Amino acid sequence: MDQLELEGKYGPDIEVDVCFACHVLWLDRRESIQLSAGGTLELFRALNDHRDDARHSLRESTQCPRCEERLAHMNDIGKGGRFSYFRCPSKHGRLTPFSEFLKEKQFVRALNPLEQQRLRAEIKQVQCSSCGAPVELSEGFACGHCGSALTVLDPEAVGRTLKELDEAQAARTAVTPKVAEARARAMAAMENLRHERPDPYDRSNSLTFSIGRADGSSMRGGDLLSASINLLFRALG
Repeated sequence: MDQLELEGKYGPDIEVDVCFACHVLWLDRRESIQLSAGGTLELFRALNDHRDDARHSLRESTQCPRCEERLAHMNDIGKGGRFSYFRCPSKHGRLTPFSEFLKEKQFVRALNPLEQQRLRAEIKQVQCSSCGAPVELSEGFACGHCGSALTVLDPEAVGRTLKELDEAQAARTAVTPKVAEARARAMAAMENLRHERPDPYDRSNSLTFSIGRADGSSMRGGDLLSASINLLFRALG
């Protein structure tokens, strides 16, 4: 696994182990709640940088990297709904798929019926963001292998993170005109993702619509969550 040093809420950076091929991260005890808004954005950037890496399906049986005990599959519920992960019985930490971590942090949401209809017509097949298995959209919008529902990045949640990061940065440093312009451009990009629609009667989310317009061949073998993170960074410039 690769090691990322991400900004923590309370000063010291947090060292997170990541496997980009399996789309999972290892979090030692309490690391999840210590990640700052800036650290979360750094994680998004790392996921986007590795979006074209070869993808492996997650094995059903996984071991703790600290003690090598078999990890237990756990289901939990937070403010954003249900999410799952694999926990070490000796409490060394947990292995979490990227998509499940973003569910826990309320950064993703389920597809609405109009988005499902559009994606089914234009994309046909995607990979499950949690386990990497293929999902035929004609058969539904949940993975037949692990049961995870297909999700996309929520622009509202990302906008809140950018605002939090902006306020924290402003409190630490003087705001020059150049920095202020860059921040304004980033927030405007998020507004465009939230509100730009192809026609006034279309109530589907513009983020998902932009993914749906992508060439179908480029989406096959990829997943909606990676595509929406890539769209975010294209918008932020």
